[in-house]
Amino acid sequence: MGGDKAFLRRGGLQAYLVAGFSLAYAVVYLGFVRADPNNATASALAWALIAAGALSASIATAAVGGYLGGAQGIFLAAFGVGYSLLSAAHGAFAAIGDVQGFADLDLSPTDPRGFATFGLAGLWLLIVGLELRGRAGLKPLYPRVAIVGGIDLIALFVATAVGSMPLILVTGGLASVVLGPIFWAMTGRLLTAER
Repeated sequence: MGGDKAFLRRGGLQAYLVAGFSLAYAVVYLGFVRADPNNATASALAWALIAAGALSASIATAAVGGYLGGAQGIFLAAFGVGYSLLSAAHGAFAAIGDVQGFADLDLSPTDPRGFATFGLAGLWLLIVGLELRGRAGLKPLYPRVAIVGGIDLIALFVATAVGSMPLILVTGGLASVVLGPIFWAMTGRLLTAER
């Protein structure tokens, strides 16, 4: 049992890192890439931050599954690790493409148009929010943030798939600056508090 608690705490620390990587991504993307789309260095850094955040999310999502327990916890751990690793591959693919001068390779073979990074991540977050509702000891805000964040990420995937830049900026800004960091910081607090 002590190993489980230690894993939850490690997952909580990784959740804090996901929040930090998300905010760092927003600064780099909105501050540098958006201002100069030809800045391959800033673009590579933004993609590398997505990859790093996704790698941290692979541990944090497994810990959330461990926290939930039961069949739903096992499913959500596997689902979370799966989408996270696909998202990490997408970030690494795009970052390497930018560094090597192949920035025009926009469509990732592992994560077309952010299917895992936004769509599957949003579905995972939505399901987690629904699972967390009514759980003893949790403030209602936590599952609500997860549900709204999940819907926002799914909308971001749709916006990315159809190429709507205004909708991408609104949903992406909410995801990377507000909803994602709040959810992951709350998750970090929840998991590191496990005794």
